[in-house]
Amino acid sequence: MQSAPEREAALVRIVSWNLQHGVPDPVARPALARAVPVLQAMAGDVYGLQELDRGRVRTRFAHQAADLAEALEGELVWARAKHWLWASQSNALLVRGEVLESDVVSLPGRGERRVAVVASVVVAGQRWSVATTHLSLQPAIARRQLHVTFEALEGRPKPWVLVGDLNLQQHQMTDVVGQAGYDLVEGPFTINARTGLNRRLDHVLLNGTTAIASGVEKLPCSDHLAVWADLA
Repeated sequence: MQSAPEREAALVRIVSWNLQHGVPDPVARPALARAVPVLQAMAGDVYGLQELDRGRVRTRFAHQAADLAEALEGELVWARAKHWLWASQSNALLVRGEVLESDVVSLPGRGERRVAVVASVVVAGQRWSVATTHLSLQPAIARRQLHVTFEALEGRPKPWVLVGDLNLQQHQMTDVVGQAGYDLVEGPFTINARTGLNRRLDHVLLNGTTAIASGVEKLPCSDHLAVWADLA
C-alpha cells in the first residue's frame, strides 16, 4: 500500500483513524507505540482519532490520547465516550497548530455513549472548523448522530471538515450528506484489515473546501486503515 506522499505547503492534511486502542491482532497485547512512526510520517496538521483508552487495565492505564499528542507534538482536544468509573474510551483531535475553541457534543441514541469533538483551529496559517466522531453501529441512529454533528459545526466559520468512523457506507448517508451541503471524499475500503478489506466506514466530509489528494494507510495495529486528505 502506497504511503501518504509529501504534501504541498499550501495544503492542509487531515488524518482520521480508529486505532482500536492499539491492538495489533486478536491475541497480542495492545502496542500503540508501533504506530507512532507511521503517524509521524503521515505529517497531518489535524488528526481525528477514535477508540482511545484512558486508565484501562488492558492498555496498562495509559492515557493514549495524551501519549499521541506528545509524540505528534499536537494540541489535544479529548472527549470521553464510554466510561467505567475512572476508566474510559474516547475520541480526540490532535492539532499541530492552535485550538481557538472546542466543544464536546453528546449524540442521541440508545446503547453506547457517542460524542463528537468539535473545534475551531488555526493550522498552516488558516482557520478551520473540524470535528471527529465515532457513530452508532445502527445505521438509523448513526444517520441522526451525523445530522447533529453537522449542526454542531454550523455555528462555526467555514470551511467545515468532519472525519471519523461513521459506521455508515457511502450509500447509507448520501442524502444526509447532500442535504447538509457536504462533499464525501471517496476512496478504498478501510475496515477488516486483518481478514480482508470489504467496506469503507471511515470517512472525510468537506464543506467549503476541496480534497486535492486523498488515500488510506495501513498501520501496525487496528482493524481499520487510516484515511487522509490534503485540503485546499
